[in-house]
Formats: sequence, structure tokens, C-alpha cells
Amino acid sequence: MPRGIDLHIPFPRRISRDVDRARDQHLHWPRSHGLLEGEEVVRRHAGARYAELAARFYPDAVGEELDLGVDLMSWFFLFDDTFDGPDGEDPARAGLLVESVTQVLRRPATPADPPAVRAFSDLWRRSCDGMSPQWRQRAAEHWRTYLSGYVLEANHRQLGLMPTVEEHLLLRRETIGVYPTVDLAERIGGFEVPEHVYADGRLTAMRHIAAEVDTIHNDLCSVEKEEARGEIHNLLLILERQGCTRAEAVEEMRRMIRSRTERFLVLETGLTGLCDSFRLTEARRVSVHRFADALRAVMRGDYDWAEQSGRYATENTPREQETAP
Repeated sequence: MPRGIDLHIPFPRRISRDVDRARDQHLHWPRSHGLLEGEEVVRRHAGARYAELAARFYPDAVGEELDLGVDLMSWFFLFDDTFDGPDGEDPARAGLLVESVTQVLRRPATPADPPAVRAFSDLWRRSCDGMSPQWRQRAAEHWRTYLSGYVLEANHRQLGLMPTVEEHLLLRRETIGVYPTVDLAERIGGFEVPEHVYADGRLTAMRHIAAEVDTIHNDLCSVEKEEARGEIHNLLLILERQGCTRAEAVEEMRRMIRSRTERFLVLETGLTGLCDSFRLTEARRVSVHRFADALRAVMRGDYDWAEQSGRYATENTPREQETAP
């Protein structure tokens, strides 16, 4: 994405006060699980600044709670990079890898499992610590949906099917990773939104907005990488295929982000009324507002992080022929 594009993210810039310590230590966890092998892989991972991303997603977190968020970001992106190779082109291969990770939601990993699976097992165990069965069920379903998206995308690539704008946003809303990220905000923050409130249409709409804003922003940032390797799951490229120039596509994506963040602010003003309608206790009202704040953080945090991250550097554009880490 060209530098200096104002995407109208009308939320304050925030970052954890513990970011420096987390940055200094953030390579330890992926290394301990065998996810980082080779100097070039380590260099790219460090340059992407995932500790800073977690510190923006969870700006109030410190210590072990922030470390959990950092480790999640490391896993997210290392796992995602796996599908830049043959696993992302073949639905059968993608399915095997996805199923091996999904099984962890039912039982812990074993020493015989691949590194990515063992690492996810550690994340899932730590994420569930202290959380209710209802939260665990919801979070597990979000993970299943997220993971299954890799298989669907591989099928699209194999068949050469470029989705429409609506199809792309619907798919990426579920697979951009926002829902597991915000689930973890509850765990890190020590609160839970009651499930009947979580399912309310207003909170659902706010979650959808956050996921779509991050999707649109991600597609702007990664378009050069993805265009170079023939990727079809990118909103800017979809808009161009529909007849937009690149400048027109960028402007349309800016408009889409603006309309969504403005709608988010309108919905947010109704949270007090939502809490009243459910007759929530003060503690549960606080949880609802903290959840909305977590949604703000994933939109603003992603935007601020991308300005400094090496994740989207064009030197990494060729599709790398890698297997699972």
C-alpha cells in the first residue's frame, strides 16, 4: 500500500507500556516450538514486529498476558505463511493441515504432531485458562471457521475462481482472524461478554465491521505481494477486475472503511441502551464496553502496526515453496 493514505480509523492510537520487554522476548516462544528455522525466517519474523501488533491489539496487557497475545500473533502469521506454498494451492493438502490443527480443540497435541500443531495446542490451553465453558465453545467455533477458510481459499485457487466483492468480504470476515483475536481480548482482560448479549444484532454488526475493516486494510497493504504471486483473494484486485483503475479501487476501499467506522461509532452509542435492555449488572455492562473497546483496538492497532511492519515488504513477494513449519 502506498504510504500516507488516510484510511479514516477514528480511534486513538494506543500501545502497551510493556511492549519493549515483549519485543525483546518474542522470538523465544516460536523458536521453542520449532516454528522458526533458518536465519532468513527469523529475520523476516523479527522485522514484521508482531510484538508491536499484539501490544496495540491488547494495549492494557502486560507481562504474561501480553506474551500470550504476542504468541498468538506469531502463530497466526507463521501458520498463514504456510499456505503461500503448495498447501495453499491444493485443497486436499490444506485440509490435512487444517484438520491436524482443528483436532487440538478436542484433545491436546502429542509429541508426534507437527510444530504448528503443538504450538497451537499450547496457545489453546493458555487461552482457555479461567474461561467459562460457554466462552470455550464460542472460541472453538471461531477457530474452526477461521481454519476451514484455508481449505475454501485453496479450492478457489485450484479452480481459478475469483470471488465477487460480497463473497470476498463474507469469507474474509470469518477468516481474517479478528474473531479469535477479540475472543482472546476477553481472556487477557479477565472478562466475558454473556453469550446472549454477544449474539445480539448490534454487537454482531460491530464485530462484522471490525473484521471487514481489517480485511480491507490488509488487502490494501498486501496487494503488491499478492498480485505478484497470482493471488485471487484480494479486494483491490477484485475491484480492478470489475473495471476500476487502481486509483479508483483504492478510493473505493477508503470509502468502504470510512462508512464502516462511522457506522461502528453509531452502533457504539447504543451500547448503554443494549445493556439496559438486557438489565445487565454493572460488571457485565463494563464487559460489554470493554469488548467494544477491543474491537476498536483491532481496527486501529492493525492500521498503526502496518505503517512500521516489514510484513508487506515487496522483497517477499514471490510465492515461497514451503511446507508446514
